[in-house]
Amino acid sequence: MGLREETGLPYPRWMNVANYLVPLTTAVVVVLQRGAVVPPSWGLALAAAAAFPWLLELVGVELPVPVFSAIVFGAVLALVLNPVNGDAAPFFLIFLIARVGIIRPRAEVVAVTVASSAVMVSVELAGRYTGAFVWVLAFGLIGASCFAFQTQFRLFEQERAAQEGLAERAAAEERQRIAREIHDVIAHSLAVTMLHLTGARLALRRDPAEAEEALLQAERLGRESLAEIRRTVGLLAPEGTGTSSPMPAAADIPQLVREFEAAGLDVDFELTGDPHSLPAPTGLGLYRVAQESLANVVRHAPGTHTTMSLSIGDDVVSLRVRNRLAGGGGKPDTDGGLGVSGMQDRVTLLGGELRAGPDGDSWCVDVELPRVLEKA
Repeated sequence: MGLREETGLPYPRWMNVANYLVPLTTAVVVVLQRGAVVPPSWGLALAAAAAFPWLLELVGVELPVPVFSAIVFGAVLALVLNPVNGDAAPFFLIFLIARVGIIRPRAEVVAVTVASSAVMVSVELAGRYTGAFVWVLAFGLIGASCFAFQTQFRLFEQERAAQEGLAERAAAEERQRIAREIHDVIAHSLAVTMLHLTGARLALRRDPAEAEEALLQAERLGRESLAEIRRTVGLLAPEGTGTSSPMPAAADIPQLVREFEAAGLDVDFELTGDPHSLPAPTGLGLYRVAQESLANVVRHAPGTHTTMSLSIGDDVVSLRVRNRLAGGGGKPDTDGGLGVSGMQDRVTLLGGELRAGPDGDSWCVDVELPRVLEKA
């Protein structure tokens, strides 16, 4: 198993090769130091035994850590009992600590580090080796480095999990935003189209020309709505063309009201202030709330008188829509749709407040938004 598979980190391939090549090269050095090739001697067998666990991993056989460590400890102990000048055999213990420190819990790292130190100290106490202190110091440094690596690795895992969570949350929020846009466009289109169709049905026998005009308006609105849906869905594309028309804004609310009026809705609209001065997100939010409110009137209280006022102050923007409830007392969004809840989400994201509910015999939607969006 390589470093990439053990840690999940994008280590370069050369580090994976070095993970096995260095111990095998050390075995060759140990053999040459002892002249154990010609004629073959125990030094050759012991060096091969010390490198044997890494050789097995290289061909895909992974030994349990206790077995791996026991083989290395035994081979190194036998080698350093008969040391040579500048003996490279203790390097196997450094490689062992590093290997365990990358993939195993800290308790095992401590155990392997202490056991490695015990091997070197024991042979020096037995009078068979000198300079064990240097190796013990090296083992401690390698063990401490492994602790630092594990800490860094845990932080990396936490950051990666956090980034994945943020990406999932951003994707969910974007899906909700697109769903709200499509819902508002379709709701507006169907509401106004139904008004035109109702007018055409009523005028079909009385005034065919008027009926034809109503049908033409319904057709035009349907085409415009399809184009707007395509533009909204186009936001999901990985690369935009930069040529799509802008999203609606507060300055388009008067035209929106005129479309509903032309379709037969009885609505009075009052505008105070300059809607062109509002930021694009605020303008879009106000437009969608106005659009949904008027569509709700058509769906739940058709034929009733509606008033709408948009007031743009120095600090606060207010939108108020009021209509009489239908005889059955039906309320918007009672079917579990996205109407009022979608408006609430929009206003909340813009840092404002929305109140939607009955007020006497009327249904009232009140929105207050800050004129300037607060910075995150």
